[in-house]
Amino acid sequence: MKLRVVSLLAVAAAVIGLSVPTTAHAGPASCVPFGTAQLPPGAPATGSRAGLETFPRYTGSRAPQRVELRTETAQFNLHWEFALVGHRLIARPRSTTQWRAVPLPSCLSDRLVAISLDDDELVGIDAQGWIYTMDNVNQSPRLWNWTSAWGAMLWTAPGRTLPGRKTGGWALSVTSPSDNRVYQDIAGRVHPSGQAKMTMIPSLTGDGSRITYADPWLPNDDSYEVGGPLGGRFRSTSLSAAASTMFVMNKYGDMFTRTFDFDSSGSDSVFFRYSWESQRGKPSATDLTTETWDRSTAAVQLPAPDWARQPKIPGRITSTITVVATGPGVEKRELRVAGARAGAVGFWHKALHATAWSFTATGGPLPGRPLQNSPSDRSSETLADPVPWNLSASLPSRKAVVDGQTLIDIGLPYSVVDPRLLDRVGLTAPRSGYRLQVTAFDPAVTTRPAVVVTPTGARIPVLLHTADGMRMTPSRPGLTSTPRHLVGAVALDDATFARRASDTAIAAFVRDWMRGEAIAPITLSATTTSLVIR
Repeated sequence: MKLRVVSLLAVAAAVIGLSVPTTAHAGPASCVPFGTAQLPPGAPATGSRAGLETFPRYTGSRAPQRVELRTETAQFNLHWEFALVGHRLIARPRSTTQWRAVPLPSCLSDRLVAISLDDDELVGIDAQGWIYTMDNVNQSPRLWNWTSAWGAMLWTAPGRTLPGRKTGGWALSVTSPSDNRVYQDIAGRVHPSGQAKMTMIPSLTGDGSRITYADPWLPNDDSYEVGGPLGGRFRSTSLSAAASTMFVMNKYGDMFTRTFDFDSSGSDSVFFRYSWESQRGKPSATDLTTETWDRSTAAVQLPAPDWARQPKIPGRITSTITVVATGPGVEKRELRVAGARAGAVGFWHKALHATAWSFTATGGPLPGRPLQNSPSDRSSETLADPVPWNLSASLPSRKAVVDGQTLIDIGLPYSVVDPRLLDRVGLTAPRSGYRLQVTAFDPAVTTRPAVVVTPTGARIPVLLHTADGMRMTPSRPGLTSTPRHLVGAVALDDATFARRASDTAIAAFVRDWMRGEAIAPITLSATTTSLVIR
């Protein structure tokens, strides 16, 4: 998550007042409570090597010869390579051979057991799972610095541990205004990434079908998730991430990718402007401030883009996968998978939207676990059970004073307004006579089928889109007895919308409740047993 404008003095004041635990069991190492990672947006990448000559040369024999894949002990970005040798962190510029030992704060010496790198940030993980962030990795080594802070508010919480901690199942993802600059919504429209960074660590949890993400601006809990492929039921064994793009694979070599972030997916209405309606005909804004406040420009169109299936690799592969950003621009990403061809060890690779894989031989050991890479898709064989939450709710009358569309129209940060709060302050809504029914309602999933039951009992198939609400206090994943707020929309697919000309039930629903449109914004509040819609 990122903020468009932030007061550095306010952040610094908040950090100074932190009470940082002093033991490894109670919290992270205490000597790095504050760093420049907490002060967005960060300087543009330079790749400067100034100061590297002061780092001790690494003369051991355990450093990797090449770094072409991202693992928990070897990482690279556009300018640098890093590796963990034991607990020592070493680095060298790309396309060079001499490794040097990176000086660490005293409390991190002999402590790190895993690393991940993206853009200008590197995270190190200790044996207890605590996250440490080194900033300015695309700058001069003189500017590299660490912080143990992580979490709401404003990256000032004293730290958190890595969700899941599955080997090969987590990665740091950073989208920066200098190295990535823009992102794309579901309609293919390009939007400015803003004046700060989108930082997150997605991580496989549970049976691999859950993707929990740690965001340094959000509460340190496991409540924020990215709904996985195939309705959140695809069981991944590997995950990589870069520039808000996730890459997952199961044990049979079936692969999916998705570009997703808290900010771009519809959840951050405090600093971003979204719309469920088509933005066709509106010009794109050149900067985030204009996009947020000038309603003549195009908003970010929702729902967030879903997962895309990637073609199978025609050869031997392992569980080690990598996605990297290759430069500024929309979805300029490269996918890499460790493997072999004709007896040569290396990696398979392709651009994100390419249809065929190429192979590059590298020699050396083959990282990761060998996979049974079947030529046909076997995704259905690894699906998790559906979630148990089957919910039903009355759709509110369109004569209500406040509904989901009203909150968008008046510019209120609707992702923080739970509809149950509207009821408590007297802004109740009469029933419309229509009822929404949804089976296996997983709040992490963006889109799922649902049914609208009309007053006469007719059943109309619809799509229920959702995006997570904004929470600044810790919560739990999934649905519980505590209401969970989401924003969303009820939508008719093209075929159903076209049937309004011949189906009187659909025609009445579109006219009386959908206000003549194929999609209608709503706000939701869900528990394990109840659903409230406005």
